[in-house]
Amino acid sequence: MIWARLSTAAVIVMALLAGAAQGQGNWTQMKPLPQGANEVIGAAVGGLLYVYGGERMQTKYAIRGVNLPTQPLGMFWAYDPKTDSWTRLDSNPVPVHHAAAAAIGNKFYLFGGFRLPDTDKIGWYPEDRTWVYDTETQKWSELPPMPTPRGAAAAVAVGHKIYVVGGAKIPSGTKLPDGLNPSSPVEILGTTEMFDTETKTWTTLKPMTLPRNHLDIAYLDGKLYAIGGKVGSCFPGGFGSNVPMTEVYDIASDTWSTGAPMPTARSGIGAAVIDGKIYVIGGEGWTGESGGVFRTNEAYEPNSDKWVEEPPMPTGLQGFAKGVLDGKLYAVSGVGLRHPMYSRMALNEVYTP
Repeated sequence: MIWARLSTAAVIVMALLAGAAQGQGNWTQMKPLPQGANEVIGAAVGGLLYVYGGERMQTKYAIRGVNLPTQPLGMFWAYDPKTDSWTRLDSNPVPVHHAAAAAIGNKFYLFGGFRLPDTDKIGWYPEDRTWVYDTETQKWSELPPMPTPRGAAAAVAVGHKIYVVGGAKIPSGTKLPDGLNPSSPVEILGTTEMFDTETKTWTTLKPMTLPRNHLDIAYLDGKLYAIGGKVGSCFPGGFGSNVPMTEVYDIASDTWSTGAPMPTARSGIGAAVIDGKIYVIGGEGWTGESGGVFRTNEAYEPNSDKWVEEPPMPTGLQGFAKGVLDGKLYAVSGVGLRHPMYSRMALNEVYTP
């Protein structure tokens, strides 16, 4: 009896200690995006969350009997947390999916992505175009293109500069007029390029050690943190492999180093900084014959180089838009189920650490 009581007490103590290593935040549901879509991106500007992108099925052609979602929607919405309301905005002149976004001041910047090929066939054609949306004039303008055309990259703003990292493109010297598809060759990138929004010029920097796509990136205390992603392919369905890699870029020295790997290897994630921690939510994975999406929420603490488990998302999502407003992390839309059906979720889930 005494042993049983001691064992019970030990279990309780262990549970309390385990709980101390976990975050204590909570999730809430806000008004969903009126138009649910996959492969959307987001950035916060002036107290609003701007959401861009999306795909729809292009059914005229198929790869291996499957009609992949390749037609860019180019949808553009703004969410106001004060009124819990959405406003639809005009899209940019050349819609894309799998682009990268960042915000500086009153402007929303859009980099690369995949467009429909000029042949009008199924495929992902990498773009090099850069666009900026002025939230005051509500007008789009084209900026100097990226040196490297690519989609499925990640971007983050630092002062008046924006860093674009990773992604996928058509291999150098290869002609693919129909764009990328699951059977085509693809070049996965470690490319790091910086756009100066004041001089409107691009600078090529030292690339990541591990080329990857569908990653995300965050900035904290003079360093960029490139987390997760996929190697081998830029397509879902088991064509590529997820990685837990955390690479750290020191802006001052133009050097990369490695940090503690993310506990859960994921791609199609959302990463954001709140109070000195980098929160990484959601993502996709592929195991055996069936794929899935993650509810996982893990936070990286750079000072200790450790990861902490946080309360999971209410809904597993990948390819969603993320942004931070008033210390809260928003996850909007995306894909809620990868297999056996492609389920687009019109959600707006908010995490308060």
